[in-house]
Amino acid sequence: MEMTTGSVGEDPESRLLVIPPNDAEFSIGVALWGDAEVVYQSFVKDNLLDGWEQCIVEGVVAGRSEKQQLLPVVVQLVPRPDNDYNPQAISVAAPPSMGGTDHERHMGYMYERNLVSLGGPIRSLAAISDRPVGCHALVEVHEVDERWSDDEEFGDPLRVRGAKGLYSFSSLRLRLPWWEDLGAMVIAYGRSVRQDLILPFIGHWSSYNKGAHQELLRRTDRTDFPVTLRVRDNQLLAYYEDIELSVLVPSGRDFFDRTMRQVQEMGGTATAHAEEHAGALKVFVENSSPVGPPS
Repeated sequence: MEMTTGSVGEDPESRLLVIPPNDAEFSIGVALWGDAEVVYQSFVKDNLLDGWEQCIVEGVVAGRSEKQQLLPVVVQLVPRPDNDYNPQAISVAAPPSMGGTDHERHMGYMYERNLVSLGGPIRSLAAISDRPVGCHALVEVHEVDERWSDDEEFGDPLRVRGAKGLYSFSSLRLRLPWWEDLGAMVIAYGRSVRQDLILPFIGHWSSYNKGAHQELLRRTDRTDFPVTLRVRDNQLLAYYEDIELSVLVPSGRDFFDRTMRQVQEMGGTATAHAEEHAGALKVFVENSSPVGPPS
């Protein structure tokens, strides 16, 4: 895989742009989709190449006290704005090397509690990448006592005989970095692809300038759209084409302090993402923490 520690990189085997892994003990669960059980089983079988038992690792995962047997794999992460329940949802799918569309390779979803911090960077990375995005993952492996192999308690959906015994396979866990580290990785990758782009991690509201909202509605019926951020006379301005939509005024404690600095570092102009939200402009930026007072 063409990547260095702390950076995303290409994986020719899976045909994914892959996020580097966190330690197994910090891996997060996946809500495996009941209707996709056959896909999940096929995915696991595809990873059982000759000598696969030698690839099994041991580790303690969150919420467990004892070591687990785990099979390392790589999965695709697919933003699903078509999800009626949650347009911010991220599907976990088998990689493109398995064949079919990402919807056909769907196996489950990231839990919403993890989307709160990790969803923004993952969606941003998928939006700017010219190839599908994925991450390292772990399949939980269990040795089956064959004396009880017919017992309902051991009725795992997939069992495979290896050279050393009978195994069953259950949960899938994602080895995603901490959200601060993931954000930094995605920003670094984004700068290499689009130096002018401020990525849409966190949204914040701002009021429209007088008459700007009406003019915006005459120009587009989209509820989400790119905006140009410009610094002028120590003010941060948001434009849609030539319409000055809003003044994102930074103060010592303001949401847009760091963004203004970023735009200045980019030469005074940058591109960002915005949405129309209940009569206000919602601008998405990488960082919302205020800058400290001058030293």
